[in-house]
Amino acid sequence: MSIEVCRRILLFCGLIALLGLNNHALSQSPKLSSPKSHRHLRIGKSVGVDIPEFSMAETSVEADVKKENLITSRNRKYDGFTVSGSRLFVVERGTEKVFEICGLPLKWRPFSNLTWADNQTLMFDRWSQPHYGVHYAVNVKSRKLLIAAPFPDKFYLEQQRPERHKNKKG
Repeated sequence: MSIEVCRRILLFCGLIALLGLNNHALSQSPKLSSPKSHRHLRIGKSVGVDIPEFSMAETSVEADVKKENLITSRNRKYDGFTVSGSRLFVVERGTEKVFEICGLPLKWRPFSNLTWADNQTLMFDRWSQPHYGVHYAVNVKSRKLLIAAPFPDKFYLEQQRPERHKNKKG
């Protein structure tokens, strides 16, 4: 077995162990119209993870806290934002209740690409390493995690193509 194959297997197994990958089909989740920034390569309909520690805990945020990546749902009912990059909050605008999304793996890693798929589904990513991340979708109304799916970026996928390795040899 080549070093590259062993490396890929080890990477994949490590990610599975880290995220607790189960066979929860994404097709069981409601269909989401993914914005362009969330149309990730290699997120299949049969890939997903179960994260039992996930919660949306009611909390408060100090008035002078710096809100980063602030986005508002289309119906203007919810705001989503990060604090210090690695903490993610949702504010229910009518009641002013604040919830923090908790229990996701790699809590020291920042969230990216916050966007609303619809009026109640917040989508975002968290990268586990430079070329591998996890895509999430949360229904903020029901406070349920809909999707947690690992995905590689384009650079990683191009490195795995057999044609590239053949060209190097010949």
